[in-house]
Amino acid sequence: MSLIPLVTRILLSLIFFLPMATGEARSEGFSSGDAVEGYLNLLWGDPQPGTQQDSQLQFTVTDERGATVTFELSRELIEAHDNFLDWNAQRVRVHLADQPRAGLWRAQALTFLGDGSVTQRGGPTGSQPWVSILCKYSDIEAEPRNLAYFQGMYANEIGGLDDYWRKQSYNRIDIAGSTAVDWVELPEPQTFYIPEPGSGSNSDRNAIFEDCTEAADPFVDFSNGGTGGFSGINMMLNGLLDCCAWGGGRFATLDGVTKSWRTTWNPPWAFARSSVIAHEMGHGFGLPHSNNFDGDSNPYDSPYDVMSSASGNSINDSVYGAQGKHHTAYHKERLDWFAESEIIEVTAEGSATITIDAMAVPVTSNYRMARIPVPGTDDWYTVETRKRIGYDGNLPGDAVIISYVDTNRSEPAWTVDTDSPPADYADTEGSMFRVGEVFVDPSRTITVKVDAETDDGFIVTINGAEAMLLFQDRFED
Repeated sequence: MSLIPLVTRILLSLIFFLPMATGEARSEGFSSGDAVEGYLNLLWGDPQPGTQQDSQLQFTVTDERGATVTFELSRELIEAHDNFLDWNAQRVRVHLADQPRAGLWRAQALTFLGDGSVTQRGGPTGSQPWVSILCKYSDIEAEPRNLAYFQGMYANEIGGLDDYWRKQSYNRIDIAGSTAVDWVELPEPQTFYIPEPGSGSNSDRNAIFEDCTEAADPFVDFSNGGTGGFSGINMMLNGLLDCCAWGGGRFATLDGVTKSWRTTWNPPWAFARSSVIAHEMGHGFGLPHSNNFDGDSNPYDSPYDVMSSASGNSINDSVYGAQGKHHTAYHKERLDWFAESEIIEVTAEGSATITIDAMAVPVTSNYRMARIPVPGTDDWYTVETRKRIGYDGNLPGDAVIISYVDTNRSEPAWTVDTDSPPADYADTEGSMFRVGEVFVDPSRTITVKVDAETDDGFIVTINGAEAMLLFQDRFED
């Protein structure tokens, strides 16, 4: 995806949270009127299931001193500017305005400065090892799981994250070489980092990152033997954070390696389920949430993507609990996990009858995804198929799944639901297209017809808008 044009790179009226600096710079505050230049990272917060708290989307900018300011971008500004995911790991300038209350910054503007030589962009390929750091608050002695549990979480077998990511990416990535560091103690008590554990208050994740990595430094070489560093860092805490588990990135220098580290912050309820860790690691790879078509603020409504309902309709492991399911087509395409020959685009004047194999099928000579641009917009539909096999073994059904992708919103991919009203959770027939059923775009006459089911997927016929109109004309003649 292209970067945002220069004329749209000045965004006004942004909302910021309390800044936390890194290392020696952490104690240095910011002032109204400051212009902070540095690298931007995206962070997603996922509340503990059952708490009825909202998901979070925050951003950090780390300057040349290592000082970090954390902020929240309004939904209106995300929707007003295209491809916000492309901002990740880019250099920006933030103009701070005021601090209306403790823990919150406002800003006058955010300016994009362009690429930097130490950013991570594009889809990951090859080996992507992670390191888990087990961190104890100074006032909590509990060690919820032992070191062997966290080491085994990375296994290359069913239930292990190495096996999971190999199958998600069709062997384009693995996490071989991932490891875990035994419990280390943080220098401060829980409430130093989180004033109200388990609440909607904002935790000092920057301080947790700095103190966890510093405590673990004697036991781990973050440069991974001088090979450019681990791909990511999973921090496993022995007590609650704020509302959430968090995943995204953190710009820092560790053992001589300066980059945006893929990073997660996980309380005990998160690492009890491998699916949640897979979800947070997905955020580390830069993936947002997806959603269904009900239009509410809950992004955990689709069982067809680990980045939506991480644990719903998942297969189960006796040790690591719910397992992550496959990612939706938009996310896999974004990470370049499809070969070019596995994607077909059907334009407004086009028509095609094709076989699309299911996401969980390991090897295919057919398509994985169809893309249908929506005329007059920058949006598109994706067409994928799902079968109840492998990590998708407990999905609601075997079906064709269609998503509407709009990159101007915080969850670009929404699972289409033809029910009226759409279901709160996309496990109903309105989201599953079966043989003989036809999806018709309500205003643009794009159609997707499910012709037949195969062992590995479905045969569909797609008509673009103009092709459909031609068909209608001939039918009338």
